[in-house]
Amino acid sequence: MNRPALLRGLFWVGWLIWAVLIPWLLAQLPDSLPFVTWTHTDGVIHVTWSYIVSGSVLFLAWPVAFRTTQVKDVLVRAGRGIAAGPDMLWAGMRRSPLFFVSWLVLVVAWQVASYVVPHGTLEHPMVPGWDYVFGDTLFGMSTYWTVRGFDLGFVSFNLEGLAPLPILRGEATWVGAFLAIAYHSGVTLVRLLCGLVLGMTLGLLTGLALPYWPAVRKTAWAPMNFLRMIPLLVAAPWLQLVMGRRFVGITIYIAFGVWIILVVATMNAVANVPDRYIESARTLGASRMRTYYRVIVPASIPELRTALLLAVGGSWSLAIVAEFLGFGSGLGHLADAAVQGTNTAQLLIVAFIVALYSLTTFFLLNEGFKKMISWVPQRTTGKTDIRKVAGAATGM
Repeated sequence: MNRPALLRGLFWVGWLIWAVLIPWLLAQLPDSLPFVTWTHTDGVIHVTWSYIVSGSVLFLAWPVAFRTTQVKDVLVRAGRGIAAGPDMLWAGMRRSPLFFVSWLVLVVAWQVASYVVPHGTLEHPMVPGWDYVFGDTLFGMSTYWTVRGFDLGFVSFNLEGLAPLPILRGEATWVGAFLAIAYHSGVTLVRLLCGLVLGMTLGLLTGLALPYWPAVRKTAWAPMNFLRMIPLLVAAPWLQLVMGRRFVGITIYIAFGVWIILVVATMNAVANVPDRYIESARTLGASRMRTYYRVIVPASIPELRTALLLAVGGSWSLAIVAEFLGFGSGLGHLADAAVQGTNTAQLLIVAFIVALYSLTTFFLLNEGFKKMISWVPQRTTGKTDIRKVAGAATGM
C-alpha cells in the first residue's frame, strides 16, 4: 500500500474513533460552561441544541485540523457555487423560459383552484392552498415528533430538551415539526439503503452468474421468471404477514423489487458487450474467466447506468409502499396518516420530501457513474439536437 493510501486509511480510522469518543468527551465537560446546558446523570445525556452544536464542532475538529488544505478548498468551491447560483438560474431562465413558465403556471393554478373548489364538510380542504400546506399543515406535523430518546448501551440520550413532545404536553412547535420530518426521513432512509444495497448486490451477482454458468441459467431461469412476475403490491402485504412489521421484512421487500430490475438488466448488458472486445482478449491469451471479469463485466457497466438509476428511483416507491401498509414510522407512515385523516396538504408535503430525496439520490448516483465510466470514449461531435429529431419525425 502506498503512503497516500495509508494516510487516508489512518485518517478515516482516526475520525471514526474520534466520533465514538465525542459522547464520552462531552459527558466529561462541566455543566457550567457557557452555552452548554446538558446534564449527564446516571449514564443519561439530556440532549439540547448546545449539545448538538458542541458535538458538531468536536466532530469537525479532526478533519479541519489534519486536512486544512482540503477543507479550505471545499469551502472555496462551495462559496463559488453559491455565489454563481443566481447567474446560473438567470441563464437557465433565458435558455429555457418555458420550463420556468410552466412551473409558475402550475403553482398559480393550484392556488387559484384552492379558492374555487368548495371546502366541503371534511376537516381539511381537498385542494389546499400553499399557505395552508406550508403553514398550518407543516406546523401541525410536530405531532409526529414522539422520540423521547435512544440507548447506545454505554450511554443513553434523552431528546426531550430539543422540542416538547406534543403527545405529553400538547404543544406544537416549528422545531418539533422539522424534527419529526427529519426523524421519519432518517428511518425511511436507513430501511431504503439496507434494502437497496442488498438488492443491488444480489441483482448484479445473479445477473453476472447466469450468463457465465449455462447450467445455473437453465436451472434458475424458470423459477426466477416466476418470481419476476409477482406484482410488488401483492408481495408487500404477503411479506408483512410472513415477516411481520419488522426491519427484516421491509428490507427484503425493497431488495426484492431492486433485484427484479437489475437481474434482467445485468444479463442484457452482458449480452450487448461488443464481440470484438471478447475476441481481442482471447487472442491475447486471456482465459474464459479472466475475459469475463476483466473485459465483459467492465464493458457492461455503462449500459447498467439506466437500470441502476431506475432501481434507486423505484426503491423509494417500494419503501413508501411498505411503510404505508402498517408501519408506525417513516415517510410512508406520514402518508398513511394523511390518507386516514383525508389531509391532502400533508400528502403534498410527503410527496415533495420524497421527490427531493429521490432527485438527490439520483444526482449522487449519476455523478458516481460519471467517474466510474470516465474511461469510456466521449462523443466529440456535440449532443443530438432533439428539435431536429422531432422535425424529422413529423416530416415522415
